[in-house]
Amino acid sequence: MKAVNRYIFCDIDGTLLYAKGSGRPAFAAAFFDAFGIEIRMDHINFAGATDIRVLEQLVRENAVQLTPEKSALFFARLPVYLDENLTKDPPLVFPGVGTFLERVSSHWKLALVTGNIRETAYLKLKHGGLRDYFTDIGGFGDDDGDRNRMAALALERAGNPSGSFLLGDTPSDIEAARVNGITSVAVCNGQFSREQLEAEAPDLIVDSFEDAAHLFRELGV
Repeated sequence: MKAVNRYIFCDIDGTLLYAKGSGRPAFAAAFFDAFGIEIRMDHINFAGATDIRVLEQLVRENAVQLTPEKSALFFARLPVYLDENLTKDPPLVFPGVGTFLERVSSHWKLALVTGNIRETAYLKLKHGGLRDYFTDIGGFGDDDGDRNRMAALALERAGNPSGSFLLGDTPSDIEAARVNGITSVAVCNGQFSREQLEAEAPDLIVDSFEDAAHLFRELGV
């Protein structure tokens, strides 16, 4: 049985899985539906970003007006295109992730702190075969553009548990954990090297979920 109110918060992209760039064409297609403009996405860096901030950047770059109606249309279409893309080419789940989640889920509740909007976050987990490990609690890219605030919202929705952990692959994840009093775990699966992540002084660092004995010890599993 899972312990009450013990939470591990996880980022998705670059931490648990690699979506193989499926979000870029989904963003472009949803942007066209909402604004009628064909755009390029190859210059966008999603590492540590939030979907709201990426949309705001695209709006500025293309000199269009972001109305509530167009924003709603964009975020309604984004999951449709992402689902199509992930169905054709499922994400790559990083080595050891399934074993890690299976082991900790018996003792901890699992939640999300991710720059993805809620619907696309769970689509990625579903297509990666990871959805059943996670609660519906989290902080998402359609909650707030600031990752620190997203982590705060996730904590609030979880009942403000103490002793929580936040796993992520970017300096933004480490900062969000630090600001909110969460133990930060840097995971070296993404764009940032071990050296770059170490420079941000995370509480723990994991090269891979296949080499995470020290993390299991910290989690008491």
